Amino acid sequence: MLAEVAGVAVLVGAGIVAGVFVAVAVSVLPTLIAMPADRYVETHRMLGKGYHPLMPLLVNATMLLDIALAIALRGAPRVSFAVAAVLLLGSQFVSHLCNVPINRSLHEIDVTAIPSDWNDPRPVWRNWHLLRTAIALAALVATGAGAVLLP
Repeated sequence: MLAEVAGVAVLVGAGIVAGVFVAVAVSVLPTLIAMPADRYVETHRMLGKGYHPLMPLLVNATMLLDIALAIALRGAPRVSFAVAAVLLLGSQFVSHLCNVPINRSLHEIDVTAIPSDWNDPRPVWRNWHLLRTAIALAALVATGAGAVLLP
């Protein structure tokens, strides 16, 4: 019974993570890309306040629950939950090593004095975000497989 409850919880967590990343990819990013630089920087800062610390906490909690299920179970569910945990760890690596440094650099910009030759980080940020979105979707699939295969 405990494994089933944990399976539902980890599936909900993985679904929320993947869902938020997809929503950012299909709606938030196109909006940010269409904005002038000064509005983009201000809006990006405001969005970050809403996503932090919720998203890192949710990804980590889901990953830890995947690990707990991988340790507690045997067979195919164990493999699925272990794969999901590794994928969520990969998503965290992309976030912390690639997206977060760009986010921090945006806090250093004076929006009233953005130079015309500014190196716009949006294309690079988008590419890293799409990678972590794909990883999170793969984690959701692995988590779903583990949940379906529970004894």
